[in-house]
Amino acid sequence: MRAVRIVASAALAAIALAAVGAAGVAGAASSAPSAHDRALARQVDAMAATFAGLSSRSDDLDKTLAKCSFAKGKDPSQALAATVALLPALLIEAVNDFKPQLVSARRLLASMHPDSKLFARWLDAEAKSVAFLLRFDNGGKPVDLCKAAQVLLAKDSTPAEIREVLGIDPTAIAKAFTGSASSAGDTVTRLNPRMRTFFVRAGLSKKHAAALTS
Repeated sequence: MRAVRIVASAALAAIALAAVGAAGVAGAASSAPSAHDRALARQVDAMAATFAGLSSRSDDLDKTLAKCSFAKGKDPSQALAATVALLPALLIEAVNDFKPQLVSARRLLASMHPDSKLFARWLDAEAKSVAFLLRFDNGGKPVDLCKAAQVLLAKDSTPAEIREVLGIDPTAIAKAFTGSASSAGDTVTRLNPRMRTFFVRAGLSKKHAAALTS
């Protein structure tokens, strides 16, 4: 779901799917969704609406940074650097705002057992993407984006200073962007085109199917 992944997608590195796995998914894509799969698709569609607010998480970031004192009079490239550096802070803010929904979504996705292997693989990757976001739970501490950007961009910032502005252990950030998180992001990206068709065949509108797989 785009809304769930919007603030994390830029951070997920691509890892190629195994050839055998890809071939298996391709075969599953040709089968029509069962009645059970159709019911699960409706649940996923309803859940996605809960996260509509996440899709605007980064929309006003540039405006926010422009107001920061450290950015005034700086090279325009500073804003881009700050945007990249602030990804952990944006993830933390998203979890602060949507933690109950994210926890519920992870539980729901993990409980689904579709008949389609394609659908099952997509759901598993989505559940891991939600779990990735939840690794940025700082206990609800507000994040000052201007201060966070300044600290994260400074070459001499200490782990203690980073922990102070973000509210989480900086070593946990590096761990979050490895392993299953990267694999899940790549899996979702690869499966989305086929899942878009699958969702339409499962009874969702083209608009909703596109929103779930973009």
